[in-house]
Amino acid sequence: MKFKTWFSQFKDASLAVLSLIFLTTVILLSSCGQKETFLSSGSSRYFVQDLNPPYLDILWVIDDRSPMNYVKTHVISEAKKFFTRLDGIPGDYRMGITTMDTLRNSGALRPANTVLTKNVGTVEQRAAVFGNLLSQVINLQTGAENTGLAATLLSLNQYFRPRAGVPLVLVFISDGDDFSVSSSSTQDPVNTFVAQVLSLKGNNPDLVRAYSINYKANGARCATVNNADIDKAGTSATRPTGGAWFQDRYFRLATLLQGETADLCSQFSTSIQLNGLRLKALSKRFKLETPVADPSKLRVTVVSVNNQTLDLDWTYDASTNEVVFSEAPPEGSSIQILIAPN
Repeated sequence: MKFKTWFSQFKDASLAVLSLIFLTTVILLSSCGQKETFLSSGSSRYFVQDLNPPYLDILWVIDDRSPMNYVKTHVISEAKKFFTRLDGIPGDYRMGITTMDTLRNSGALRPANTVLTKNVGTVEQRAAVFGNLLSQVINLQTGAENTGLAATLLSLNQYFRPRAGVPLVLVFISDGDDFSVSSSSTQDPVNTFVAQVLSLKGNNPDLVRAYSINYKANGARCATVNNADIDKAGTSATRPTGGAWFQDRYFRLATLLQGETADLCSQFSTSIQLNGLRLKALSKRFKLETPVADPSKLRVTVVSVNNQTLDLDWTYDASTNEVVFSEAPPEGSSIQILIAPN
């Protein structure tokens, strides 16, 4: 009798456990089914907040006149830092090195019209090209005047032709101002140069950036020590062709082409963010493929490079069909936008 009672209790308990397992299974399957329905019935878009374009064309334009020999070691050291950081970008690049001389070099790449690519040659070997250009204490292989803008155009049109759709980055390193003769007698030489470079990139300003490394007004003098071009700013000194002697062409060029400037005598590789080559600001707006009738159906998730979910405020702009953040998601973060089914 006791055995029968015990068996009956055991049977009831077993049925209860089986019922619980069955119910749990149903709930789990139901949850999975709901998730699959949500993902399949709705739509989603995935973005990565990245400033590094997949390909780059980079042209270095170096002042190789005699005074630059005094900063040879410094420029080589900074160039190594640049190349190390450039090799760390996720994309690929082509790189050319030319001089500001149009008397003899006239835009040709050094050495021997070599186009460098990512991870070709060691950092030391590539930086040595800079050293070779600045090796002459008395340089009889270059003209007396700095003509970097004219040399750049010659290089871009003959030796380092920009690729279609690929961002072009120009880097000018000098201790003096530019003395190129403009093709236009009525326009500012810097504006003329900008127009000519933009024409090579389909007049798309997002595809060109210029960075200038030069003397700053109150900075040190490490190449030309006395009577540098910048020291004639605000004086009555004029150029042989007329106009003020110092026209600050390289720094103005960097500003017009949305680049950065740095002092030649400083640790300029850390002042100019060439590793990111910031061709545009971090985006706050992300366009969806189809309009959203009910913004409450949107689910937006932002995950940082450290795999942390970020809590960022956002709104939906129906006029442009975009999700708009109050502050831009940080670089490297991923943005997933889900549209729930009706």
